[in-house]
Amino acid sequence: MLLSRRTLLAGLFGTASATALGVSSPVWSAARLKVALLTPGLINDGSFNQVAFEAVQKLKGQGLIAYQVREKMRDPASSEPIIRQYASQHYDLIIGHGIELSEPILNVAKDFPKNHFSASGGPDLAGKLLANVDGWTYDFAQQGYLSGWVAGKLVGITKVGLIGGPQLPFILASHKGFKAGLAETNPKAQVLEVFTGSFDDVQKAVEATRGLIGQGAEVVWTSGDGIGNGVAAAANQAHIYTLGVTGSAGGLAKKVNIASVELDMYPTFRAYVDAVNAGDFGKRFFVSGLANKGLVLSRVNHVGKIVPPHLEKEVGQLVAALASGKKTLPDFYGK
Repeated sequence: MLLSRRTLLAGLFGTASATALGVSSPVWSAARLKVALLTPGLINDGSFNQVAFEAVQKLKGQGLIAYQVREKMRDPASSEPIIRQYASQHYDLIIGHGIELSEPILNVAKDFPKNHFSASGGPDLAGKLLANVDGWTYDFAQQGYLSGWVAGKLVGITKVGLIGGPQLPFILASHKGFKAGLAETNPKAQVLEVFTGSFDDVQKAVEATRGLIGQGAEVVWTSGDGIGNGVAAAANQAHIYTLGVTGSAGGLAKKVNIASVELDMYPTFRAYVDAVNAGDFGKRFFVSGLANKGLVLSRVNHVGKIVPPHLEKEVGQLVAALASGKKTLPDFYGK
């Protein structure tokens, strides 16, 4: 069960007085790194923001860090002052989780060379890193391609709906990958595609999904983030199925979602912590993929007659081939 932000903070930090950052002030252990996590959306979105929160929770449980979280930091004008406050308070590691935070992180990092920072974005971020900044992205080709490959294996599907958030280069790359995977396993399937322009506007996602269903979409894939909750809600109402919905989606994922390629931020965040402790942090660029378990395929949910009985075995073989490098994919980001 997801707790409210107030309850979560109280459990993490006790009842100390509020600071200028607007959250409770924890008592830091000398053996732990002080970590600040900033997310563009809410940490209970069941998707991109929540996986980051779960990663710092796990690190805290291992006794490696103590942390604070700031949500809804998508506006650089608001987030940059907050990042500066964390840096001035001598946080060991400040994580900007989301492309919206990359520019503010880089701006502040220049002025605080003794602090450690993490930024995320597309592959182009790799060339912008500073001596005290690590970067992160995920393998768009794998995420999209694997989902499309699964969609093409579904029984009797002729029209597939694709729903994305903003039309950013890395989101477009995921969609190109999906289309390539679908074409490999079901070349006759028609693609219906729409972008909501938002990573977390659930109502826009509901309306977009209904529109695609109205055009005949028999299964709908979403390239991720909080919009998945809206996709799941609309699919459930129309009695069709989805791909790519992460988290529980208000309990609907079990009813409608067949499979998802999900992020796991723990391997990357653990690498950050280890590097800070070892004194070799900075200018490293991490790519979450199947090989390093930064991307993980969920178990196939055998809902409805469209899911073939041996799908899990077949997709497992594909995952193994991609993870080992036996099968490689084009650079959908650059195409």
